[in-house]
Amino acid sequence: MKNFYFYFSFLIGMLCWVSCSDDNGTNVPPADTPEATIEGSTFGELQGYENAANGFTTLIPGNLGDPLYIQDGQLTGSVYLFAADNASRLDGMAARPGEDGWNATAAIAENKCYWVRHTSSLLYTYLKLRIAYIEGNKVGVEYIIDSTEERDPTAENVNANTPIEGKKYVTDFAMPHLNAEHTYVEHLVAYEDAELLNYALEWDAKKRHSAWVTFYFDAVTKQNTTGRNEEWATDPLVPEGTCPVEADHKSDGFDKGHLCASNDRKFSAEANEQTYYYSNMSPMLSSFNGGFWASFEILVQDWGRSNDYDKVYVTKGGTLDQLLVNFTGTQNGNDGVLPKTDANGMTIHGLPCPKYYFMAVLAEKGDTFYAIGFWMEHRDDYGYEYDEFAPADVMKKYAVSIDDLEKNTGLDFFCNLPDSVEDAVESAWNETDWTW
Repeated sequence: MKNFYFYFSFLIGMLCWVSCSDDNGTNVPPADTPEATIEGSTFGELQGYENAANGFTTLIPGNLGDPLYIQDGQLTGSVYLFAADNASRLDGMAARPGEDGWNATAAIAENKCYWVRHTSSLLYTYLKLRIAYIEGNKVGVEYIIDSTEERDPTAENVNANTPIEGKKYVTDFAMPHLNAEHTYVEHLVAYEDAELLNYALEWDAKKRHSAWVTFYFDAVTKQNTTGRNEEWATDPLVPEGTCPVEADHKSDGFDKGHLCASNDRKFSAEANEQTYYYSNMSPMLSSFNGGFWASFEILVQDWGRSNDYDKVYVTKGGTLDQLLVNFTGTQNGNDGVLPKTDANGMTIHGLPCPKYYFMAVLAEKGDTFYAIGFWMEHRDDYGYEYDEFAPADVMKKYAVSIDDLEKNTGLDFFCNLPDSVEDAVESAWNETDWTW
């Protein structure tokens, strides 16, 4: 099987002339093809070196289906890693490196050569790539598919969650790495003849707040077939006496802000009802909840319900180790009360109020994964309100890589991915992987 993949990929590399896209998405060759430095190589041309606004294109090597492009003057791509080589020609490159020495980006310099590794769930595909020329905003590349290597998706994963009897979703790709000091909860729903995960959470009983909630959109759960069911309730699965009640949220100036949104779970009435557990609530400033935070919720829901991805995994939460201390709001909440917190970051009823909120998103399409994070300060002066949502250009400013989000939160997202896939997709976020 390995030889088949090698020869198939080699043949595609020889037959494929160019895979760079113009502004209309059509494949076009560079105007003047340079001299090849290895037999069977392919040339492509990228734009966006000096200024992406003056022209931006992507390149899809061979049959890999995933784009390479220029970001901040460097080559990058969501499922690609790069390793520099000292050669100036593809036929003079040294043997490809081992596991060390791979980076998420490659500095662009004329006649610079790189090993490039594309990661899918079943294969590593290795390419040799050279920067053939730089002409203003244009960068020409020469590349050839060198080899493929079968991967074992069940290979050792050093940070994966340990299976827990009776918790069949703990090893799902959606799950962050569990904290043994917290309570892990899976909320399931009956759907037709199956029992599905609605959402899961990790409960911090000491702070009476979820450390995170997680769920996914797939062919079933992305359906939007039921309305909101606002029957607020205590969560029956968190330790008794630790779940907030309605009185803890009354007349405090804050909204009961959903982590897993009501509109995230519209595929069944039972699924929507479970989003109204108080364990899924966080004290949010009204304009933040209904305007700024809601903007990101709508964006992620659009991704989850689109046909662009097979499955979209989402984790949301607020920072329990970084609280909004000694805060007084600039405007009254929806209850007419000015929101305030004390020196410990607690509301008047003793609920922790996060200083930051976050979302971690992983999309799966065939054998390919894409990831992006969002990190935002909890404020009431963003200028967005209910039905007045932030535009895409604003939301992009709050996008971060999953690696950076993990540094900010102390959480280990998507830990059940094979380590090589996890390392590749978490190192950087790429704008073109997502529909804005």
